[in-house]
Amino acid sequence: MRTNRLRYVAFCSLALLAAWFAASASGMAQGRRNNQKVEPFRMVGNVYFIGMTDQTVLLIATPEGHILIDTTFERMVPWFRESIRELGFDERDIQYILNSHGHADHIAGHALMKEVTGAQVVMSEADGAVLANPQIGQDGQPRWTAVTPDRFVKTGDTITLGGTTLTAHVFPGHTRGATTWTMEVEEDGRKYNLVFWGGVGGIRQPLVNNAEWPTIVEDYLDTLRRARALPCDIFTDTHGESFGLTNKMNRLMAGEKPNPFYAPQECKDSLDRRERAFREQLAQQRAEAAR
Repeated sequence: MRTNRLRYVAFCSLALLAAWFAASASGMAQGRRNNQKVEPFRMVGNVYFIGMTDQTVLLIATPEGHILIDTTFERMVPWFRESIRELGFDERDIQYILNSHGHADHIAGHALMKEVTGAQVVMSEADGAVLANPQIGQDGQPRWTAVTPDRFVKTGDTITLGGTTLTAHVFPGHTRGATTWTMEVEEDGRKYNLVFWGGVGGIRQPLVNNAEWPTIVEDYLDTLRRARALPCDIFTDTHGESFGLTNKMNRLMAGEKPNPFYAPQECKDSLDRRERAFREQLAQQRAEAAR
């Protein structure tokens, strides 16, 4: 009887996960169909947006070289190189490639971008292992070219270049090594705390009876607690929809003051939404497991 019950619980968890993946895949497919190249622009201070409507890539420019956060897919790398040049910079001056989390739509361009720039790839150890061991796609081919990171970071570690410092915060949840990056930027004589959420939300792992990650619930609750403690005036995310990219960009281009990306209340609101979604997901899986 106990064995049957355990099998049933395991089946429910797998079924829920499969349903989540199906819904997620459908949503991502829709997002990618609408994914458009964004004309590169200065977001705030020395931070430039060079990504697409659905996928964020940030360039942090300094007098001693530049820092890139995420690369999305390899086929997008020529776009980013073009965007960097449009801004008046040289991609060969990129010294560091930082990462938000180890999913293909954020790391698959790392190998080519590293080859082009010679930059150091910097990641958490958990997601760095993912980058070095590519997933195999349905066509039997690796989904990205393997890269061994040049440096692993843990919470509190920093990357400093040309007077700009970014701090790593490893926030397990979306992946085991999802990493949020924070920095201070200055514009018009005012300083802002900018946060780049590295996969804080959208958990794809089972939350109940997860033998491979038994502490996932506790780990993610701790992630939310620590994320709320970060000073945040401007928040960005791995996907533009999550922080109102298009709306804020259009307002910025229209000359709106203060900078429309300055939205401290949205930092809190974003985490509130993610926590509600997480707790609903957890409650549903616990209910299924109890049947």
